[in-house]
Amino acid sequence: MGIKVILSISCGLVFIAAFIPYIRAIVREEARPRKATWLVWALGDIIILSGMLTKHTVSGLMVGAVIGATTTFLLSLKYGETGWTTRDKICLTLSGLAILLWLYFGDSNVGIAFSLIALAVAVWPTYVSAWVMPENEDRKAWVLFNVSNVLAIMAIPRLTFADVAPPIVFMAIDVPMLYLLFVHPYVQIDARPKAERMAGR
Repeated sequence: MGIKVILSISCGLVFIAAFIPYIRAIVREEARPRKATWLVWALGDIIILSGMLTKHTVSGLMVGAVIGATTTFLLSLKYGETGWTTRDKICLTLSGLAILLWLYFGDSNVGIAFSLIALAVAVWPTYVSAWVMPENEDRKAWVLFNVSNVLAIMAIPRLTFADVAPPIVFMAIDVPMLYLLFVHPYVQIDARPKAERMAGR
């Protein structure tokens, strides 16, 4: 077993581990995932993984993403919120286009590309939530997501679109959360008038 295979397996396990706090919160009814949102994320991850398989490659990152997102979606059927936002509809349309264009052009790279775009669009409400209420996000989970992404990039076996695009896009999606959770809250504090900071308010 080569080092890249070990890194790929490791990044998948780390990605799954990042979901554990959120899944525990759902089961305890401390969190209510949106059914539509997690359907989009699960479907997008499945399309990407399927596209990679047709290119005779696989990434532990995408295996972990499919397991985590699908598990969350299935739990949302019992514990989640209903309803569709405009963003959900746009992302689901992109996922549908990914499948149709894949079939039309006969190239799974098209499906991978459109699914990655859908995932990038779907994450924006999470950015907004973290900007306004960073305490609602699990910092450890997002650190683990980013660690998994780094391992996935190190595990890239070949310089092909199917191998390179998913970990790069996942990294681009997840890194901003580190700023929003670990830097932005303290920037806000430091931006207060000096008198307020000295008063400890």
